[in-house]
Amino acid sequence: MSEERQNRHGDRNDAWLVRDLDPMQAFMNTLMGSRTENEALIEFDVPAENLLSYIKSKNDNNENPIFRYTVLHGVLAAFARTIQMRPKLNYFVRKKKFWERKVISFSFVAKKQKVDGGEENLILTNYKKNSDLSPIEQMHRSTCQMVGEIRESKTKEDPTIGLVSKFLKLPGFIFNTLTALLRHWDRNGTMPKEFAKLNPWNCTCFVSNLGSIDLSATYHHLLNFGTNSIFAILSKITEKPVFKTDGSFELHKFLPIALTVDERIADGVYYAKSVKLLQALLTKPELLDLPANQEIDIDKILAEETN
Repeated sequence: MSEERQNRHGDRNDAWLVRDLDPMQAFMNTLMGSRTENEALIEFDVPAENLLSYIKSKNDNNENPIFRYTVLHGVLAAFARTIQMRPKLNYFVRKKKFWERKVISFSFVAKKQKVDGGEENLILTNYKKNSDLSPIEQMHRSTCQMVGEIRESKTKEDPTIGLVSKFLKLPGFIFNTLTALLRHWDRNGTMPKEFAKLNPWNCTCFVSNLGSIDLSATYHHLLNFGTNSIFAILSKITEKPVFKTDGSFELHKFLPIALTVDERIADGVYYAKSVKLLQALLTKPELLDLPANQEIDIDKILAEETN
């Protein structure tokens, strides 16, 4: 698998140079602008009943009820498995070249308390494709550990926030020089590892779980800083009518998801199949219990979903 690949000349610390790019995609990339100039919005609803039942069963069998399973864990796991099976979703573009990240990673914000002015903390977590652990267990363990440490600690400071606070205390000319240097490092892929690992925009997917605060939204912009090519918004689960052939309807629960993506990294057909796979995994969440290193037949999953 990709984690075992060896670095070659021209690779970055955090990514491999994509050397087998489709000629037309490579050519078109030279004509296109920056990441924020190539945003595309994808919106879709996922039937939520199966996912909610799955999360409930996980919590019913959870030996540590303090760290409960949530919809976020299920979605992160489904995203991770989808990206694992659809590797172009882990690409980013920098200086007109395509790169594949060496890890699948997610960023999101957690608050110690859900109140106005509550301290925000940035969570960065990685997914291991070669692990014997399932995607759901990986996401649950890693996020609960980090969020638990943040919310239980009264003194521990988020390392990213701590670093930013120190920067802001510097004299103006030093601060401006340092930020210019950070942008230079970012453009050239030479960011020191200690800085790069604290940057929440150096990730595969930044996730905003608005449903946890009972909100909905359909768009969040990308940034030209960092390597993030996908921003996902999870809105609150809502009930919508599903009509039958006789004109009657039933109310069913749906999870609205909106993705802002860099359209340079893949074409519409690739994105469409990726979204269908993500939807299939969320409507059949028992697949998220399979070990991460166990292969899954994409075509079989999509065919079953269609039928």
